[in-house]
Amino acid sequence: MANSYHLSDILKLHLSHYQQQHKLTRQQSLVCQHIQACRTQALGEQQWRCGQCQYEQRVFCSCRDRHCPRCQGQQTQEWIAKQQTEVLPCRYFHLVFTLPHELNILAHYEAKKLYSALFEAVWQTLRQFGMTRKHLQGQLGGTAVLHTWGQTLTQHIHLHCLIPGGVLTSEGEWHGVKSDYLFPVKALATVYRAKMLQALRERELDTPEANELMTKSWCVYSKACLSRAETVVEYLGRYTRKGMLHESRIKAVTSGSVSFNYTDYGDGNKRKLMQLTGDEFIRRYLLHVLPKGVMRVRHFGFLANACKRKRLALIQAQLLSTPAKAEKPSVELCCQWLCPQCQQGYLQFIGIIEPQLQVMIQRHRERLRLSG
Repeated sequence: MANSYHLSDILKLHLSHYQQQHKLTRQQSLVCQHIQACRTQALGEQQWRCGQCQYEQRVFCSCRDRHCPRCQGQQTQEWIAKQQTEVLPCRYFHLVFTLPHELNILAHYEAKKLYSALFEAVWQTLRQFGMTRKHLQGQLGGTAVLHTWGQTLTQHIHLHCLIPGGVLTSEGEWHGVKSDYLFPVKALATVYRAKMLQALRERELDTPEANELMTKSWCVYSKACLSRAETVVEYLGRYTRKGMLHESRIKAVTSGSVSFNYTDYGDGNKRKLMQLTGDEFIRRYLLHVLPKGVMRVRHFGFLANACKRKRLALIQAQLLSTPAKAEKPSVELCCQWLCPQCQQGYLQFIGIIEPQLQVMIQRHRERLRLSG
């Protein structure tokens, strides 16, 4: 049987050596601490009891850090279920806006400003096209998910956008898209480039490298229209909370190296094996730790949280003869486990047994907060 490895195994083996050569930010330090403590005695135990036979089971608590690949499974499924209840009966489009690699360095010291500028530039680009195209001329809606990594964990900053195929006009009318592509990608890329560089200047992030990019083509990728947006919602959902690397891709962890699988899109989508030193693996992984307060998923236009409920109801009333009432996803069904002993009852949550170390961790977090 093949060995299964966890990210915590890599950190426990190589993090101390990495810290001798590199300084971690406070957020990176906390993430490493959370991942190493995840599902261990350090965070305490959950106590569960069968309602039928009174069988008891204890499970180690998870760290619930959004960068941990072992956490957020239930929250991800709830997010996917909630998004699917809001899917409109229309065409959907999947767009990807990539940041030129020359600007990656900005993420090392001004990550918040850079990601804020990226979200703003992408939405302003889409908003402008939605308002000015003759067959639309209204407000678009969209969901954008920030990715900062590629298959080999190198820095590859881009936004995945799921866009309903239509706009809501100022008169409250729905204008649907009839073509197989939402907007021409070359025109999108030109406007996106201008909007992004303007957003950087407003945040005082203008650099010589950014000015030189005005003469280069920027990358915007567009898929043909999708008849089933649920598949794209599931695709985006895998990356909202699960972190940068699924642990099933880790194939070997030794005192000298870490090996993991990746897909080489430039070579016919072949699966290959990459071997890195422990220090290099940790360096790449920590590149993608988001600063505190940076949201990875954002909704825009008529899907913005402030107006989504009313405007979705207005659109659905026009697209459906009988508007369907969105049912809230069932949270209870996601956290029920069949009793392993009687196979009839379900395990019920009783409480958490906290060790003394949990108190020490809370004190450490408080010291970090006060020192920062």
